[in-house]
Amino acid sequence: MSEDRDQAGAPEPHREDWQRARRPEEKAARREAILSAAKALLDERGLDDTTISEIGRASGVSKASCYRYFESREAILLEVAVEEVRAWAAEIVTELEPLAGSRDLEGVARVYAKATAARPRFCMLSSALSSVLERNVSADGVLQFKRRFNGAAFETVDGVRKAVPELTSQQMALFMRFLYAAIAGSWPGAASSPAIKRIMRRKEFDAVRSDFETSIFDYCRLMLRGLVDEASEG
Repeated sequence: MSEDRDQAGAPEPHREDWQRARRPEEKAARREAILSAAKALLDERGLDDTTISEIGRASGVSKASCYRYFESREAILLEVAVEEVRAWAAEIVTELEPLAGSRDLEGVARVYAKATAARPRFCMLSSALSSVLERNVSADGVLQFKRRFNGAAFETVDGVRKAVPELTSQQMALFMRFLYAAIAGSWPGAASSPAIKRIMRRKEFDAVRSDFETSIFDYCRLMLRGLVDEASEG
């Protein structure tokens, strides 16, 4: 359940800019203000402290008005996730173009790792999709989100197959599915508290310590190598 939908609180003061938007451009501007506020709060405070009350305050839109545009806090953050995955995919598509025909597995892995590590907001939301963000959204809302999110992510597949032509569509679907799991599994450790990071710098943890970008690079490189070997054996 959204963390503050059912919390009781003092009525929010009336503000002129919280009046209901009438024209399409006003509605679009109000919606964009909500999304922009959510992004800023995610960057500043993290997922747990990005509440719908805080989004409303930061956007200049009342909490009640936020619900006219999005069904829940989680729906707002899923929309941000769609924007993030589109930007992530666009960068990867562009960076893969020079690798066409190269069969450069490390180069492809480096593109994915660099683009992923450069977007902590994308990683934060990706790591919380099934456990948090899809829990307070209607079934239809989740369906539409998954179609848009996965559609955007899979736009990167053609670039990989141009770089490594022997890979099949089925193999790339497997690669993408496990890439999601790698991001979701690796990000919480990368975003751990300063105290935990200090502990992990101890020599006794050398064998298991790796920064986030390196982890994603290693995953992509090894997965691609395994898929290419599988294709050659077939």
